Parts: sequence; structure tokens; C-alpha cells
Amino acid sequence: MSKGIRLNDAERIRKLPPVATLHKPISGSSIPRMTVQISPCAPNREKHNAELLAKTLLSTKPELEHPDIRLEILYGLHLPDRQIDLMVLYYDPRPPELQLKTPAGEPIHSFVAVIEAKAHSPSLVQFVGSHCEVRYGRAWHDATDQCNDQTYALRKYQGSTLKGTIRRDPAYTQRAIWLTRAYLSNFRNAPADSGIPVHFADLSWDQLVAGFSLYQGAVRALQDNRQGFRHSFATLLNLLTYEVKPTKLDLKRLNALSRTRFDADKTAYIRNLGTGLLILRGRGGTGKTFALLQIAVHLAKLGKRSVLITYNHGLLADINRLLRFIGEEEGEEFNVPKCQTRYSFIRDTFEGHFGSAAERTIIQDFSLSDREEARLTRLTQEKDTPDHGFDYVLVDEGQDWSELQRNFIYKAFDPKNVIVADGIDQFVDRNRCKWDLDQIPMNRRHSLRSSRRTKGATCQTVAEIARELRLTDWDLEPDPDAHGGRFTVIVEPDAQRAVSLGLELLEADQKEEPTVRAVDNLICLPSEKMSCGADYPRLIDDAISKASKDSWRGFDKNDRRIYPMREEQIRAIQYQSCRGMEGWTTLCLGLDQFFAHQLRNPQIDEERLEARLRQEHGIFLDDNTFKVARDAEVRMFAVNWLMIPLTRSIDHLVVHVFDLQSELGQILKQVSDRSSGSIEWIGSGAPLVI
Repeated sequence: MSKGIRLNDAERIRKLPPVATLHKPISGSSIPRMTVQISPCAPNREKHNAELLAKTLLSTKPELEHPDIRLEILYGLHLPDRQIDLMVLYYDPRPPELQLKTPAGEPIHSFVAVIEAKAHSPSLVQFVGSHCEVRYGRAWHDATDQCNDQTYALRKYQGSTLKGTIRRDPAYTQRAIWLTRAYLSNFRNAPADSGIPVHFADLSWDQLVAGFSLYQGAVRALQDNRQGFRHSFATLLNLLTYEVKPTKLDLKRLNALSRTRFDADKTAYIRNLGTGLLILRGRGGTGKTFALLQIAVHLAKLGKRSVLITYNHGLLADINRLLRFIGEEEGEEFNVPKCQTRYSFIRDTFEGHFGSAAERTIIQDFSLSDREEARLTRLTQEKDTPDHGFDYVLVDEGQDWSELQRNFIYKAFDPKNVIVADGIDQFVDRNRCKWDLDQIPMNRRHSLRSSRRTKGATCQTVAEIARELRLTDWDLEPDPDAHGGRFTVIVEPDAQRAVSLGLELLEADQKEEPTVRAVDNLICLPSEKMSCGADYPRLIDDAISKASKDSWRGFDKNDRRIYPMREEQIRAIQYQSCRGMEGWTTLCLGLDQFFAHQLRNPQIDEERLEARLRQEHGIFLDDNTFKVARDAEVRMFAVNWLMIPLTRSIDHLVVHVFDLQSELGQILKQVSDRSSGSIEWIGSGAPLVI
């Protein structure tokens, strides 16, 4: 897998896209428009703290008004997986002898600081070792860890690619906690030294900078110009205040999420939310995840707090992008639903219930792969219900959860407030999870059958492929209102050529539909081990760079956690992470190789299969019966995986097969022969279609 390329010359800088910003001082602010500027990145309750910080710094260090000094206070900073309430950027380009100094005499050239401001009264603040905790309701929350998490999120965001594979090194970030209504004298056990400095209501400039880390004898984090490996003041400010705009397709989704009324069928179970478990069952493309989002937005408008849980980082990025737009559209008072990975929700709940000390013990005593199970075991054994701050939970891909994970959800939430999306053909883990247990009250088991994503003609072709694969119960129905759709197959043994042909089709579709932007499209690709050595991530990177285009590199573990910020980004994700995602045009590279890999490497539980067969056949179970049953389960595993990328497109599905003689290639040929005109063929290995 290719890595991000560091910026090292002016030419690469000139290729970066123009930046639109929200860099505006607050109108009517009592802060004079001088060196210190306050920038609202989003409507946010931290405005008061931002203005208070500006007044505090100016009153204790009047020299900050020097015209050469730049000091920017950002509040409500939206990052893809977290919001930073308060942040300071500082830059002084003057010679060291003229720069402001720390109390110890070190010159201050530049710094980036995350400040966790807490307006709690002293009775709601406590110190546990070196950590500062504040209380919300019944639970204590670790402000130190929160500040650390924000700093880590900022670092990840700075390190994501700026265009294609181009990236800059993150600037070093200073950290601080500010208790705006408390004084040191209010506490007996405040630590003299802590990992993150804690400041009080009498904060001053000298106190803030006294504990800052040094670089080569000075406080320095930013470079003096735009050319180089690290951020300058201007490039970092532009990155942080970049205005992410929804595309026309995004606006259509937002309208369906926040304005479209539920139809009569949905109204029944929506009215009964909170009376029993709601299960939404459907195949890929029936809109299960979208239905979860629609319910979450509906609950938010009723004043309810909900969390949507998934374990797919690519889907998480897509959802958080939409949630950002919804929050901006609805305004500051709207309680935006939260979307988290399953792992992070379990971790946060564990820490909120048992405290940060218990969480640090988990980290010390267990490997990364065992931590979730350790947290779950202790949480499910606990007598009290863990406090997590949500009224409802919406579970995505519920079929792939374990029984222990399910039991935790039922422990943390009243089962009446649980909504589960269950993928019929999207079961890819070893054991399907059963949510509708006998003792659980039910709202409804609701089946979703109409394709809410793929247009009619493409949906019909996918149904014919399902029949060729012997999926006899395939019941995905075309949406009668979604006319059109195309299906193209690229037959090309040269992977580089296949990528070029695929990108040409994406560009042609954009020209044909001017309202569609690059970010509306999706590329799915196999990993290198699945594709017999073809390095599709590198080929995508090379093609994007050669064409001077931009991409969201969802196949990169760092970029995958940052949702697309620019409409020029073509989204590319590996097949393992494509569930729940969609594209106006979806390009599936090396799909026959991916299918063959799943057949060769099935993730099935043979012990469970044998136990079931022994229960059915008893002493008459023989090796041949087991082999036949195993082969059937292996094939169903691979077929289920194949149907996931085949149901990702909205308008145009483009499938690349390496070899027409492969099993998938022959299936596509049979469908094409039977339904003339249903599939368009291109590529050096394409068959002659008459």
C-alpha cells in the first residue's frame, strides 16, 4: 500500500486546491480587531469561553497587540470524529530577540494549543492522581483524557492528505485545561505537576506559556512559509477553517433525512419507538443504514439523544460527514446524533462507568485484541446499568455482532430503546447474531425489500446475477420511482489499464450529469493479497496523481478516519469496508479476484457447523455429508460478500474482471447473453456482443 508523500518543494504546494474559509471575526464582539482574532468554525456554546480567553490574554499581556503577531482563537472546530471546543494558533515572525518570552526567558515563535475549558463549580471538579475530572449528572468524566483525545484527533486530521497522496507533518500541539470558575485554593489535592497543565480562573498569558514544550530552545511549532514539510500559520488556519460544502446528492440525502415524512408503512413503527425492539431487515441497497439515520434525526427533533454504532470506519466517515451537514442546517440547539465505532462506544462506556483509572488498567493488562472483550465482560457482570448519556441506540450490521456484544447493549439500554439493522445477505462473520430473543419485547420486525439505492435497470441486472449464483430467495425489488441505471463490465488483465478505463468512465459520467461531483462516486478495490499481486491502491494513487486529480484514500488507515473534505475527492475504499456506502457511479476493481479469494479463504465456523450436523444426522453423519454442507456454506459466504459491492451503485455500476473465464466473468457473460443490452462490455478481453 502506498504511503502519503511529504511536501518538499514549491511545485507541489502550487498544486494544492484553493481554500475557502470561515475566517471571520465575530460581529459585535467586544474584542477589538487587532492581533487577536476569534473565528467561529461552527455555531457553538464555547463562544463565551473564546471571548473570555481573548480578554484574559490581552489584559495580562498587552504586547500581544503588536501588528506583527498573529493570534487566532478558534472555537467549535469540527473534526471528522471529534469537536474541539477551544484552540489557539500563535505566530510571531520577528527575530528571537524581539519575540515575546516565556517566564523562563525562551522566545515564543509559534504554538498550536488545544484548551479544554470547563465552567464547572469547584464542587463538580476533582483530581484523581494527575488527572482532572468533572461531573456531568451522576458520572465523572476525565477532562485530561478528553484533552488528550482532542489533541490526538487534531494530529490525525493535520496528517491526512491535502491532495491525492500529498500530506504535511502535524504541528506539535500544546495542551491545557482551564477551569474558568475555580481557583487553586479550592482544592486540597491538586497535583503540583501533571501531564496536562491545569489553569484556573486567574489564568494569565505567562501561566499559559510557562509550561509549553520547547523545540531547539524556543516555543516553536510552525514554519515561516508555505513551502516545507510542516504547516505554516496560514496553511494550518486554512485547513482548520476549510468550509466543507454538501453536493447536490448530499442535499438530496439531507432532505430525505430531515424533511421527508415517513410513509404509512414506517409511521406505524416510528410511532411505537420505545415500546419494543425494532429490527430492520433487508438486503444490500434497501437503505437499512439510511433508515437508522432517518430515525436518529427524528429522535433528535423530539429531544432524544441517540448513538448509531458501526464498526466500519469508511461508513463512519460517510455518516459523520452527513451529520455535520445536518447539524449546520438545524442550528446550534439541535442535538446532533452521534455515530461511533463499536469499539470506541464500549471503551467510552467502560471509562464513564468505572473511571479513567480502570480504563488505564485495561490498557496496561490486555493486548489491543483482548481489550474489548475484557471491558465487555466486566460491564455485563456489573449490577448497575452503565451510564452512557444516550436514550436510544441504533445498531448497524447487527447480524455480525457477538452474543457478548449484544448482551452488553441490552445491559446498557432498555431493549425497548434498541433499533437494529440486520443484513439478510450481508452476514460475513462466523456466527449470525440473534437479537429478537424470547424475553425481549418487540416493536416490529420490519422487512425492507425495495432498492432505495440502485436504479431499476441496474437492480434488475443484479437480480439476474443473484439467480445465476443460485440465490433463490433474492427478493430485492427495483424502486418503481428510480428509473434508469447502467451496468458496464471491463474485461482487462492489465490492472493499470483497468484503473485508467474505470477513471475515464467516472469522468464521463460526471460530464453527463453536471450536478454530480467526484466525491459522489465510489471505487471499491481488493487488497494486494486478494488480487494476486496487483497493487490497486498504488495504481489508484498513481493514476490520480498523473491526472492532477484528488482522492479520499479510504484504503489508507489514517485517511479512512477522516471523512472527505473536498468535493473534488474521488472516494476509494477496500471491499472489506464498503458495506453501507454508495456511489452515483461505483467502480468495482478486480471483483472476480475478490470473489475467488473469498471462496479460497472462507471465514466459517466449522466446529459449529459440525455440531449442527451431528444434531441433525446423529451417528449417520459421514465425511461426505460434512463436505457437502461445508462447501455450501463456503460458497454462501463468498456469494454474500460478492452481493455487497454489487449493490453499492446509484446510477452506474462498473465491474472490472481480470479474466473473462473466471467464475464471475462467465456468470456476467451468461446474464448478458440471456438479456441482450443489459450489460455494456469494454476492455481488451471483452467478448464480442451482437
